[in-house]
Amino acid sequence: MFKIEKADIGHLTTLRIGGLSDFLFFPSTPEELVSLIIQLQDSDIPWSMLGGGSNLLVSSRGVRGAVISTTGMDWVNRISPDTLTVGAGVKMPRLAGQTSQMGLSGCEFMEGIPGTIGGAIIMNAGAHGGWTSNILEKITLIDSHKGEIFTVPASHFDFGYRTSNIDPKRYIVVEAKFRLSDGMPEQIQDKIKQYRRYRAETQPKGFSSGCIFRNPVSCSPAGKLIDEMGMKGFRIGGAEISTTHANFILNSQNASSDQICTLINRIQSNAWANKGIWLQPEVWGVGEFTDEEKVIWLHPNLRNNLSQSESKQAA
Repeated sequence: MFKIEKADIGHLTTLRIGGLSDFLFFPSTPEELVSLIIQLQDSDIPWSMLGGGSNLLVSSRGVRGAVISTTGMDWVNRISPDTLTVGAGVKMPRLAGQTSQMGLSGCEFMEGIPGTIGGAIIMNAGAHGGWTSNILEKITLIDSHKGEIFTVPASHFDFGYRTSNIDPKRYIVVEAKFRLSDGMPEQIQDKIKQYRRYRAETQPKGFSSGCIFRNPVSCSPAGKLIDEMGMKGFRIGGAEISTTHANFILNSQNASSDQICTLINRIQSNAWANKGIWLQPEVWGVGEFTDEEKVIWLHPNLRNNLSQSESKQAA
């Protein structure tokens, strides 16, 4: 198992923001990962998981303890004409391309999504009407509390719009079994090219975490709401709202995690005050964040309750 001390985690994310972690590990099998987690927990060393580094904001202050990358768990095995087992570290565009060459359809929507299969399952990644849960048959996970590896049907879990009820603080996806359908390689590859062109035309170039907010239910998409508020191009330090797609925040010039959080908070506050809409971040945080930064993951009502509680304590 590969190990690095004082590793620059930011460079492993698509946003290119983040400080150092004490340790960075690259296990290559589920068994190595289980053994590592047991060792870390026995030594009281905190640990965090890292996949493809998309939808992730790493604190510029760094990450105490260990970061564990799943990118070493990188395998695609065809076990029947229409089923595959896929390691958690396989990147989604790679799986789309590889299955197209096999004449298997179902993964086309993964083209251009800069994440890994493990994260795609936890967040039920989707695009163009396709969702990870639609093709998912079984999941192999590690229960970090018990140090056990087990496989369960995908139906055991609930999946929704970019969500699942898999608790990432306890369970780690290490492998998935997908069931796909037969197709003509040329037609599948044409669809992938179509999706690639669409992304190139509608999404900004540069360092970002992907869409920064989930689309609200029963109203305009987040990008349209932010555009309607006149915030395209608005920036705080090196953090900038894209002028191409307002649901993207770019690290345009050595942005810090504090600047990203401040910009997210500004967008959320405007949307809540002007439209009564809570924009929930799609991005996850890893590392040492201040209380001021952490509020971006709290609903405004919870923020108000927190402020009232602090005021009573101060009185």
